[in-house]
Amino acid sequence: MKSAWIAAFALPLFVLPLSHPQQASSEAVPASQPTHQAKAVTTPAAEDLFTSPVTTEEQLRQALVGKQIYLRGLWLDDELHFDPQGQLTSQSPLGSFTLCAIEIEHVSLDKKHVELEGVRYGIHFADEADWAQQSTSFDRIRVTPKKKRLVISIARLQVLETRKKSDQKAAAKSASAQSGKTAQSPGTAAAASPAPDAQTPSPSSNSTYAVSENGKWLEATSDPAKAAEQLEHALNRVFSPSLDSAMISKMPDYWQYFYQAQLDHKSIEPTDPNIVRPGPGINGPKLIRNLVAGSNDYAQRCQVAGVATFKVILGPDGKPLAVAVYRPIGFGLDENGAEAIKKSTFAPAYKEGKAVSSVINMDVNFRIYSGRTAPTAAGATQEPVDAADNVSPVTGKPSLPGLFTVKSAPSQAQPAPQQNQ
Repeated sequence: MKSAWIAAFALPLFVLPLSHPQQASSEAVPASQPTHQAKAVTTPAAEDLFTSPVTTEEQLRQALVGKQIYLRGLWLDDELHFDPQGQLTSQSPLGSFTLCAIEIEHVSLDKKHVELEGVRYGIHFADEADWAQQSTSFDRIRVTPKKKRLVISIARLQVLETRKKSDQKAAAKSASAQSGKTAQSPGTAAAASPAPDAQTPSPSSNSTYAVSENGKWLEATSDPAKAAEQLEHALNRVFSPSLDSAMISKMPDYWQYFYQAQLDHKSIEPTDPNIVRPGPGINGPKLIRNLVAGSNDYAQRCQVAGVATFKVILGPDGKPLAVAVYRPIGFGLDENGAEAIKKSTFAPAYKEGKAVSSVINMDVNFRIYSGRTAPTAAGATQEPVDAADNVSPVTGKPSLPGLFTVKSAPSQAQPAPQQNQ
């Protein structure tokens, strides 16, 4: 089932991190692969924020302070704690990458931790942007309240100093004397060397090991270079300088369709050439009932409203087989829209009296709620419509879905059916 979803739209491979505005192209992606085959996706290595070991607070400031970066793990909590490997040790819900843009304002570095303070931003896409620049045409809107801060703490690999040579010689002499006394004792076998101090590694050791501090076990090393490399690795695991290929590859499939098409300057088209578009000789498909897509607290506080557009493939039974983001709105709303479309009810398209698979454009409206307009319950649905009437519950007009808007043929576009919140 998963392979059918991934292969529902023909898309290019990942080739570059997304960092520059895209150029327009009239070339559509060829519909060359059947729906049941999965298309491979190549994901190059992530773009690292740090390219050398981190040893000083000044390095952190230059790389982080005032820069527009992202949280790779899509954590939404405003207090995040990580271990020396960059793994989250605190609890945090996960969310959309459009709510994980951040800006660091203050940096603090000591022997045990990196402490960072900053603010979180939401990404709001420009709905009127040219398709070729859709992915890079967005505003960053602060979502962290003025009196609050995003706080990120990363534990450092502890560096323990080895004993001085004089201390080492004294310890060795004492151990030798103790061993000799034990060997001379009647009826007693020669004793083994005393156990080494757990917090004092061998001078030649540069591996990691555990030490106890105030009842807690911490990772430690005797090699400062190893600790600096570990911190570099942890920082690159937590932060990304852009929406690079590694981040895109972990997004839901409907976002991957969008970014893959943008990276290759092409439209999003079904892989199966037998999937029909509404037009002469095609009856329907019809929107019967749509699940209301919910907003979220971030969008409501920042008064983000508007329309997100999706491309949807419907099966012969009218069920959504695949959804692709086409014109996003951001702020975590597109995810709500895609999931609502998947749960909506459609009547299939018919060709020559036979139910067939089809593609449609579908708009989802998001509003700013007041106490009088907010939904009474999550997952509310609109009243079903008599399929014979073929009337949209939103516009009151025939709900014939529009054709895809393709650069080479913009005049063929028709109004898209709307899903209202």
